[in-house]
Amino acid sequence: MTYKVPRARTVLLTCALAGFAALWLALAQRPELRVNGRVVNPRVAPFVTADDHLFLPVRGIARRVGGEVVLDSGKREVILLRGRTVVRFRIGDRFANLNGRSIALSRAPFVLHGRTMVDAAIISRAFAVHVAYEKAKNRVDILTPGLNFQGAVKPR
Repeated sequence: MTYKVPRARTVLLTCALAGFAALWLALAQRPELRVNGRVVNPRVAPFVTADDHLFLPVRGIARRVGGEVVLDSGKREVILLRGRTVVRFRIGDRFANLNGRSIALSRAPFVLHGRTMVDAAIISRAFAVHVAYEKAKNRVDILTPGLNFQGAVKPR
């Protein structure tokens, strides 16, 4: 079998399509992030994978929902704290420790532009919040139980 050199037109069309795809991805609008009804602009935006899997920047969210993040760079371990809940995980590992119990993660946490990105389910469990992604509005809402959408405490 011999290698056939592609025509100039084929190469040009391939480059044009690749350029268009790169431009489209660069201009893709990042999801709006709202925590308890307030718009938040973290340094690294949340993103949704092609299979609709939501990743969030953990530190920017933790502060806004009353949680803490402790990072051990040497071990590449992250500890999330809120109330009596403690979640430990390692960057790149698909297992976490929730209050002493091992739990499997659907996707491994990773670092993007110096920020730890985690699956939305970890945020929900660690900080006892509701996380929702509305694809039609390209919006992520994180709600703390006991607060209404505007952030005021619900009457009891």
